[in-house]
Amino acid sequence: MPWCRRSAMDNKQKPLRILYLSTARIPSEKAHAFQILKMCEAFTQNRAAVTLLYQKRSNSAWTRQIPDIFSYYGVRSTFATKQLFCFEIPVLGEKMARLQFYAGLIFYLLAAAFFIITRKRSIDIIYCRDKFSLIAIRAIAALAGTPVFYEAHDFPQSLVWLQLFFLKRTDGVIVLTEQLKSRFLQGGLPAAKILVAHSAVDLELFESNKQRVPDVRAQLEIPAGAFLIGYVGRFVTMDQEKGLRELIEAVQQVADSPVPVYLACIGGPMNAVAAYLDLIDGLGLNRERFKFHDLVPAGDVPSYIAAFDLAAMPFPWTAHYAFNMSPLKMFEYMAAEKPIVATRLPAVMEVLIDGVNAVLTEPDNPAALAQAIQRIVQDPAFARKISKKAREDVNSYTWERRAGKILEFINSSMSEKRRAAA
Repeated sequence: MPWCRRSAMDNKQKPLRILYLSTARIPSEKAHAFQILKMCEAFTQNRAAVTLLYQKRSNSAWTRQIPDIFSYYGVRSTFATKQLFCFEIPVLGEKMARLQFYAGLIFYLLAAAFFIITRKRSIDIIYCRDKFSLIAIRAIAALAGTPVFYEAHDFPQSLVWLQLFFLKRTDGVIVLTEQLKSRFLQGGLPAAKILVAHSAVDLELFESNKQRVPDVRAQLEIPAGAFLIGYVGRFVTMDQEKGLRELIEAVQQVADSPVPVYLACIGGPMNAVAAYLDLIDGLGLNRERFKFHDLVPAGDVPSYIAAFDLAAMPFPWTAHYAFNMSPLKMFEYMAAEKPIVATRLPAVMEVLIDGVNAVLTEPDNPAALAQAIQRIVQDPAFARKISKKAREDVNSYTWERRAGKILEFINSSMSEKRRAAA
């Protein structure tokens, strides 16, 4: 029986051997690559032996200049990595991007299947967060007799019945929010098979960030005495809004404050900035008050957040933002001990409490957002109080704690499976 091979409890003698599968492009300008690397590191810090298996894909020009993904993502406890062949024909261009994606996925899964089957004796569990490969990985793992644990970052939007069918046959599902857990429970997954584990933060990256604050503010051209609102995250097109439009409109309403108010947005890509500059011009605002900066390495993000006087998280109301997400920036803002203004969404309210460790406001409402910002600007004592509480609360949300919680869940699931098979 495969479950008798070795228990996760045996890691007192031998570490649990985790194969983390990912179809992500690594390194990447997107947050999921950072999350994957930090989780692999955190599993390692909890004495697991991790191998990250990912696609060998072409990358953007700037990411090809990154010699070491560990230093780029601030990973100190390294682990094994293995790249698998990915089918790519660059001459096909953007018009054939979907074909290339699925062709690459099929080649990756075939290579992953060969890897798993030929090395099954050295793999205790398979861990993945990729919905595209879940079905195939579950079938491959069944052939190899290997448990599969899946980290869900959203609820299925297509072929729901098929995805739920295979999710029910995984050995455990890790979700980011209680809201997402409720949706999976409604989909028929048993409660015992679901673990809620919010996103997390690397506190060590934030320990010495204050020393660079003057340099960062000078780089952003923020004058002395100005109040700087900060936002970290990818810039997107207006039809994929993350709340930047509302944030800019809110800044318009606080522009006449006695203290000059600036907004700095960190994350790129810079080719998405033109639409926001048009909005700024249309509102009759001074472009000099708005600073847009391209993506920075993960290790530099804490220095930029430390330069903010207020950290904004103005997500709109959508099913994804309201129920599924546990944004990395939320925990980074908390770790940086900055007053946070965020929209009042169910998923956000699992961590942030209005008036206690943040100020929460109605989503899609620039006027309400402006009032929240004004409260922070006008009441420094209140801002310090909620910032301090946020910093205290984030101690419960480190990557190492998250990985430890997941490993306990894995151990419990494996033990229960062995008892049932006995």
